[in-house]
Amino acid sequence: MHRNKQTKCAKGEEIGDLFYRPEQAWVGDLIPYYEDGIYYGFYLHDPRIRDREFAEETTWHLVTTKDFVKLTYKGEAIARGGDKEANKNAYTGSVIKCREDGLYHVFYTAFNEDFKIRGKAIQSVMQATGKTLDKLETVKEFLFTSDGERYEEFDWRDPYVFWNEDDGCYYMLLASRMAGRGALRGGCIALCKSYDLMNWTYEKPFYDPKMYITMECPELFKMGNYWYLVFSTFSDRFTTHYRISKNWNGPWEIPEDDVFDTRADYAIKTASDGKRRFAFGWIASKYGNTDFGPWEWGGNMNFHEIVQIPETGELRVKAVQGVLDYFSEDVKLESEEVYNGRIENTGTGSKLTSDTLGALLYPVKDDTFRLDMTIIPGRQHEFGIALHVDKDMETGYFLRLDTKRHTVAWDLWPRSEQGRYQWQIKGDVPYQIETARLLPEAEEYRVHIIRETDICVVYINDEIALSTRMYDHKGGYAGIYVVQGEVNLACYKEK
Repeated sequence: MHRNKQTKCAKGEEIGDLFYRPEQAWVGDLIPYYEDGIYYGFYLHDPRIRDREFAEETTWHLVTTKDFVKLTYKGEAIARGGDKEANKNAYTGSVIKCREDGLYHVFYTAFNEDFKIRGKAIQSVMQATGKTLDKLETVKEFLFTSDGERYEEFDWRDPYVFWNEDDGCYYMLLASRMAGRGALRGGCIALCKSYDLMNWTYEKPFYDPKMYITMECPELFKMGNYWYLVFSTFSDRFTTHYRISKNWNGPWEIPEDDVFDTRADYAIKTASDGKRRFAFGWIASKYGNTDFGPWEWGGNMNFHEIVQIPETGELRVKAVQGVLDYFSEDVKLESEEVYNGRIENTGTGSKLTSDTLGALLYPVKDDTFRLDMTIIPGRQHEFGIALHVDKDMETGYFLRLDTKRHTVAWDLWPRSEQGRYQWQIKGDVPYQIETARLLPEAEEYRVHIIRETDICVVYINDEIALSTRMYDHKGGYAGIYVVQGEVNLACYKEK
């Protein structure tokens, strides 16, 4: 186990928290960019001006980092317009450096719900330019809306602009919908082209799967021998997906595990230094700061490293090394509590056995720490990780590793919002469904748990990540549990 204290920072100074959220505001979609050793993390600054009213009066703000631990806040990067202007709210977009003059062009979504009353498109694309990324000015004369013929007017957002070497022009991908098609399956990624970043033509869709309401925050990148199309959905699953192809224009294959994280980490976009690629997302808050509150729009920044399996092109997620190194003080876990089980020293760790529910627990006093463990499953009905439980296992969180169904998901106890009495007419919810991931087959599971205040991110075997919020339970123990059988807790082994 490792731990480190949280630090606070004033505006303009280095940020001390791992999962940054600005004071009196929330982090919305991130727009990453890399240049000369620096990662630029533009983000939608949501002041949450009224209770339960999200993404109103949003502007772009900027942080920079070299290691994803030390972040520097640079202030507001793109201002919003007035209440009667198209960019009353400034939403997601992308950054590109012009090939001809080196000027930075930032394309972003302009949104004004009031335009619906005036018969104008409520979503459009605007751009801001600048010689440096911390000084950007909106180009007043640029306003790019849907054609209203091929693409409908309502969904026209999240422009992703890049230079297409094969076609010799700039491409713009947008979250859109096909005009004249049904409202629930008409989502597509629209395509527009330009030679000067100012004048754009409408083209046939870049990707039209006929599956979703719309596909937000599209992105295209190449890694090794494969191309990847990334987008986020909120209809069938609230998550970020990716598709694989050997060519930049498809056809696109859906991998077996096509997501980067749980529902809690949304609108993921990526940036690379040419050698490594990192995911930029936000971990959603929950209304009322309680486990049973509904997920909200916006939250705290979160970063992962993306790695590739070269043979198949599939992507995996692991912890950023700087985040692991952030916890510098080793804390040896000596005392232990055993709940309803038997412990055997194996020489390389401990074996927990129980005829029903048993647990091997260690004290954790803080709410900010890194916990590493290697779990080797034996023969059992169920096993997993217990976190923030009390020594009687009455309350807490449980990461259930189901090797039979190949799933891993967060559970909590009690599952009832009422607390003490478990019976509820609406029935049991055996785990937090939106936190479920596919569990890779393995002989052992090497786990990193990163905790900071109410945020928890778990990494398993440098392959999958599970992000969530933990508000209600503050139990002082963590460890492993088993149901009818045995499980081994070994010394953590670096791969």
